[in-house]
Amino acid sequence: MSYLYKMIDDGTYCLTHYEGKNPVVQFPEHITVSILGDKLFKNHVEIEKLQIPETVTQIAGWVFDGCINLKEIILPPQLVDMWQYALTRIAVEKIEIPGSVHQIVPFVFNGCENLKEVVFHEGTEIINAYAFKNCKALEDVYLPVSIKNVHEKAFEGCEHVKLHYKAK
Repeated sequence: MSYLYKMIDDGTYCLTHYEGKNPVVQFPEHITVSILGDKLFKNHVEIEKLQIPETVTQIAGWVFDGCINLKEIILPPQLVDMWQYALTRIAVEKIEIPGSVHQIVPFVFNGCENLKEVVFHEGTEIINAYAFKNCKALEDVYLPVSIKNVHEKAFEGCEHVKLHYKAK
């Protein structure tokens, strides 16, 4: 596995390119990664599992697009932003969203056809329109007390979704 990366203003790094064929991704340990750059793992069908480093605060657009065998992804507890299409078209069945992600922007989980369950942790406030568009298998979404707005089109194309609100 190899990466290309660039330093950003705060002295951390943005990963910009990945080469590898392993089903389990290992991230570089000699640098502090805070951003996964656009299209970083796009079309790497061999990837089945990854745990994003705890230092990552942003996942850019199309990072995992076409990772059709990516069944397990663990998001870091300090994640702040997932850009549009960040996790589009992956094979994950369940995902937990850390509360440090205050809003889910449109199309983040677009076309995740195997996604069945989403658990939001305390802190998430907004789920925008089309955030989970065409996640056809989605059945259960667990929402925290902190949720303020779930757009009426947030789950467009998800015919069997049930929203479970945590009691206040």
